Amino acid sequence: MFLFLLISGSLKAQEGIKFNQTSNWKETTEKAATQNKLIFIDCYTSWCAPCKWMDKNVFVAPSVAAFFNEHFINAKIDMEKGEGIELRKKYNVQSFPTFLFVNDKGEVVHRTASKMSVAEFLEEGKMAADPKRNLSFLKKKYESGQRDIPFILDYYLALQKSDRGAAEKIGKDIVTGITEQELNSALGWKAVKALARTENDRLGAYFMANESKYGAWSSAEEREQLTDRLVSSSMYGYIYAKDETAFMKKLAFFNGSDKADRRKQGAMLEADFYLEQDRTADYKRVTDEALKGVLKADAEKLSFLARRADYKGASNPAILQQAYLMAKHAVALEPEEYSIQSTFAKVCLSLKKKEEALIAAKKSRQLADAETSKIQKLAQELIDKIELL
Repeated sequence: MFLFLLISGSLKAQEGIKFNQTSNWKETTEKAATQNKLIFIDCYTSWCAPCKWMDKNVFVAPSVAAFFNEHFINAKIDMEKGEGIELRKKYNVQSFPTFLFVNDKGEVVHRTASKMSVAEFLEEGKMAADPKRNLSFLKKKYESGQRDIPFILDYYLALQKSDRGAAEKIGKDIVTGITEQELNSALGWKAVKALARTENDRLGAYFMANESKYGAWSSAEEREQLTDRLVSSSMYGYIYAKDETAFMKKLAFFNGSDKADRRKQGAMLEADFYLEQDRTADYKRVTDEALKGVLKADAEKLSFLARRADYKGASNPAILQQAYLMAKHAVALEPEEYSIQSTFAKVCLSLKKKEEALIAAKKSRQLADAETSKIQKLAQELIDKIELL
């Protein structure tokens, strides 16, 4: 019996969100009216990689499937085919994936977009299902003049994935309007986590000076992640301002850490600093050390550095050679990853290493069969360029 329950539970989890249990949009709205439910629309295209990622990683999650199947009539609609073409125009869908929550009259009550984690997506669904938390309700209250910080923070969080311009304006009002008393509370942590950008802006500076106060409302891991994000953001500012003194002073925060992820981030930042300043010898030294040390087993970060070097240092043979070494090592670590093979192929193309470039490009084309048609096209175009060498 226990084994049967395990198998049954596993099969149920694999089912995920039950989409398209009606044959057309009219039937979908009629079913929504009959069952007194909202319609959830996954607006996707065949070439959208984040759409496919959501299919594989989020829509199949048991918590997501259980909530969405209970609370919504679920429709997955290609915005470039059939009824999707008109619905795309009607709802002004500009990016993919876009997620709409629509009532049986066809009115949008909640709207969000982009690739999200299971927790983020489930929270969006809960907001949509709550008549006092969905975007339509919050917008009406905002337009009626409500401006208290708890309310406009909720409105900002509901709006940020669907209308970044409007959300940015509201975010500025929160940053300037929130009191110190409010900052030193659960509300303050919610605001800081959402709106702090660098360790020097108002919310970031308050958090950096009062991190221990937020222990009651957050985990140590959450606070560490926010600290790393704020310090990294500040350091990129120093990179672009060419402020070596400030940059090097902050670099010690990462390089002197006992945490491997922070030391990796330090290596990435330092490499970026020297790449931006066109300091070839220093860039070579730092990336050589990273290859032998903190990044030697991290294919994703090595491949990222290689892409940056190929883009920024295209006219510098020594920089391209470092890109080659990093990209080649990344391929040795993760040969079955499309983006890593593709990066190596591009670097080899820049160096006119035709044989190696072609092998990597053909492998990336093979791996692209598991991706979208757009990525498959890009992979083939890379092969075509290499063959012209």
